[in-house]
Amino acid sequence: MASKIHTQFSHSFKIVSVLLCYFIFAGFSVSGAEDSAVKGKVAPLKGEINTSLNEFGISLSEDGNTLYYYSKRKNSNYSDLFKSVKTKDGWSGGVEVSELNSQFDDQSPFIIENEKAIIFSSNRDGSIEFKLSSGKIGVSRDLYFATLKDGSWDKATRLPLEVNSPAIEENPFLAGSYLFFTRYPFGKVAESDIYISEYKDGSWRKAIRMESPVNTEHAEIAATLSRDSKYLYFSSNRPGGYGGLDIYKVEIKEDGTFSPAVNLGPVINSSGDEAFYTETPDGKNAYFCRLEKEGGNYDIYEFSVNEWEELKKNKKISLESIHFRTGSFEIEEESFEILDRLVVFLNENPSIKLKITGHTDLHGDLNDNLELSRSRAGAVKDYLVKKGISKGRFSTDGKGSKEPIYPEKNPETDRKNRRTEFQILE
Repeated sequence: MASKIHTQFSHSFKIVSVLLCYFIFAGFSVSGAEDSAVKGKVAPLKGEINTSLNEFGISLSEDGNTLYYYSKRKNSNYSDLFKSVKTKDGWSGGVEVSELNSQFDDQSPFIIENEKAIIFSSNRDGSIEFKLSSGKIGVSRDLYFATLKDGSWDKATRLPLEVNSPAIEENPFLAGSYLFFTRYPFGKVAESDIYISEYKDGSWRKAIRMESPVNTEHAEIAATLSRDSKYLYFSSNRPGGYGGLDIYKVEIKEDGTFSPAVNLGPVINSSGDEAFYTETPDGKNAYFCRLEKEGGNYDIYEFSVNEWEELKKNKKISLESIHFRTGSFEIEEESFEILDRLVVFLNENPSIKLKITGHTDLHGDLNDNLELSRSRAGAVKDYLVKKGISKGRFSTDGKGSKEPIYPEKNPETDRKNRRTEFQILE
């Protein structure tokens, strides 16, 4: 089972053993509520995904189109796994993942790639038993693994004792051959810490508690990794935050050292609790869970950056998030929102003129790609003009596949090479 995780579903993150050593053994200071200058807006996720009950413990598929999470609904005595899919109007209402759920608590899903496999936490039959101080037998909540075969989830298998223990294990996040997760003694959530286990030579290594700057004497939960593998995010109720659980990050530096923990600031963190900071595929926006007030319920929120303020600052911006129908210059509806924000930006900055340049990936005929990229840049201009912006404020160009960001052909580099650039004309 562990072999399947390692060989079939590992991500191409840039974590190596020297980085693991620094994370585990290096003692770095913690910077409390230092503001990391995160700028953008936060709003509840659009659509029908949020309810009057908890939506918590989110995990996003690699393509960004499916969200897994857990909730305890009114017709159940236990928490169950749910999934929602992205639509043009937002996120669909949650559907129970009945094949994976049991008659016990099922929580904290981590979805591998695009639903090829899953790791989640459960206290179902087969979980580790232990004796409570009262003499009664308790059951831990352990991490389980399952794969999707021919459209159906197979039977979940408990991860080995190198990962699981009589304590509670939850909040898994798999990064290559490294598994981050939360552990705390039964009934003592305040003692939560983040652990890491490496899969190597056909087996899991004994999980190790991460030291400062990640763990402190306070509670730390729900580690996630940024899309570019440069940052580790987690939640903590350490002193100096904005509320209860705040989201922090540590930077993974090129030389293998790590920055002090930095609070993401008041845009993300509130007087309530925040956790499970999960970046979208482009690494610019993110989803997270928020509990606004004690006694309420967690909902899923979206953090979105202001791309056009970045344009104003840097004079040039390249976006992969403007999408067109395959082989066409017809703009997909999902891109209208970002272009509408550009309309607002241009109305607020009437002196700014833009050059719009289209780029394609490396597939197809060079001349066809050149023509297609020019047509796509023109389509963006036409959309903005229809929204009331003077056509005299734009020039357009297309580079086809002549100026790729990456020279390789694969789904990830193709997505980054298919982009629209905006440049402020002086």
